[in-house]
Amino acid sequence: MWNHLNTQCGVSVSQENVRLILRAIDPTGVELRKRNNLRRRQYISRGPHFIVHVDGYDKLKPFGISIHGAIDGFSRKILWLKAGPTNKNPKVVANHFINYLTEEGRLPRLLRCDAGTENVLIKNIQIALRSYHSDSMRGQKSVSIGRSTANQRIEMLWSFLKKHFTQFWRNTFKDMIDQNILNNTDAVHLECVRFCFLPIIQDHLDSFRQTWNIHRIRAQRRGELVSGIPNVLFRQPILYGATDCSFDFPCDMAVLQDIQREYNTTESSNLLRGCTEDFTRLVELVANQRRENFPIPVNAYQGKELYCSIITLIERFY
Repeated sequence: MWNHLNTQCGVSVSQENVRLILRAIDPTGVELRKRNNLRRRQYISRGPHFIVHVDGYDKLKPFGISIHGAIDGFSRKILWLKAGPTNKNPKVVANHFINYLTEEGRLPRLLRCDAGTENVLIKNIQIALRSYHSDSMRGQKSVSIGRSTANQRIEMLWSFLKKHFTQFWRNTFKDMIDQNILNNTDAVHLECVRFCFLPIIQDHLDSFRQTWNIHRIRAQRRGELVSGIPNVLFRQPILYGATDCSFDFPCDMAVLQDIQREYNTTESSNLLRGCTEDFTRLVELVANQRRENFPIPVNAYQGKELYCSIITLIERFY
């Protein structure tokens, strides 16, 4: 502060005077700094739907699989957790958001996301639907844009996901690369990864989401947020002295369905296991089997066996 006053503000003052002034105007901060304690920013969420945090997760992207998710800031309930070929397509992200709105039948007070182009449509949908309300956060203020690393609630979720989910799959795919089974620079190999592993990964994500939403979050020492079970916190906030902060739709559900049809892409809706139509036809050709009869692996071992079989057939075909 002394250096800032002298160099930036043109105020000539002694260090001792700066120390005395700081102690007078911010005694708590001075004591915390003396003990080397940081004064952390407090996270405030007054109830479910107060803030919904949205973000993409790219730790499996080098292997052809992207994840997108959302979490409620108050209850820490996971609202959606979806795996697919991309989380950068605005229409794909918009469909996740609209499915959540349709399921809940309510609008969140605030949507928190980063400035990526994939969030353009959900930003516009949120602003358009919230423009008809009369609260102080209506319209443009109903969307908060910031750096992805500062989106703390969903970054916290990704840290848990890495420990209990991602690391296993990263090790699995890295082992396949080391064994010269998988070439993650080959588009055909990445398509085959999605074909064989995407159903299993989505099933694991669904299981993780279900387990997370019914586990008990312990009380924190700082007491910043309420503790409890996410599903209960989300559905019965009155038990914790909170209220549901969502808003009614300014239109009927038919309008929401029209929005979903507008932003739906035929290519994404027709994807089989996240694969392109050309790759699906290629598998039908080399395996001499219709897509309705394709086996669905139930674990990583079966997925790896199916992957090796399909890649071998494709290499023989060419």
